[in-house]
Amino acid sequence: MLIRIILILAVLIFSPCKAIAQPEMVAFQLMDITDQMDPVINIINLRIDKLWHQGRYEEIFPLFYLITRLDPYDEEAWSTGGWFLINCIAPAKPISEKKKWQIKGIEFLKEGLKYNDNTYRLYWELAWIYYQWGELETAIEYLDNAINFEHPAYVENTRAHVLEKLGRINDAIIQWKQIKEKFPEMRFVAERFIYDLEKQEKDAIKQNP
Repeated sequence: MLIRIILILAVLIFSPCKAIAQPEMVAFQLMDITDQMDPVINIINLRIDKLWHQGRYEEIFPLFYLITRLDPYDEEAWSTGGWFLINCIAPAKPISEKKKWQIKGIEFLKEGLKYNDNTYRLYWELAWIYYQWGELETAIEYLDNAINFEHPAYVENTRAHVLEKLGRINDAIIQWKQIKEKFPEMRFVAERFIYDLEKQEKDAIKQNP
């Protein structure tokens, strides 16, 4: 029964005929029938992959949106959907509309954060965007939240760079020392930044005794 339903969904979503290809409607109907979410989401992800390779980017975001309606705890859908809005959809729009689409991406990520505020992922995604935009104070707020949860080394690396750009050199040194201790694979990178920042701090003291 489940296999048959998945095949029906695949045919409808991948159909070249737009009149019958209504993945949103079909997905919700099948969720009601089967109470099986993962197979439905897997089929939608296959559709996303196909659209990506075809360069049909504007058709991708609605499918990420659909996944987040089916499973609001799918961090990957929130993260990649927001990324698509900001980095694929917004740049293709006229300059007058670009900011509007970037804001939509930020709002989408923040909506996802409401459901996934107990992991680092979406805090870091938002921090990285604000860091790229030069909005460092906002970036550090999200990074300060991200490090409260289990996270990979790049989260703290990003935080160290933001602290440096904010002029908080001593805090950046402390962060690199923590990275050196917590992530042995980052030892030599951390030591280089610690050396450079400590030298920078000493030079600043000499110039302003």
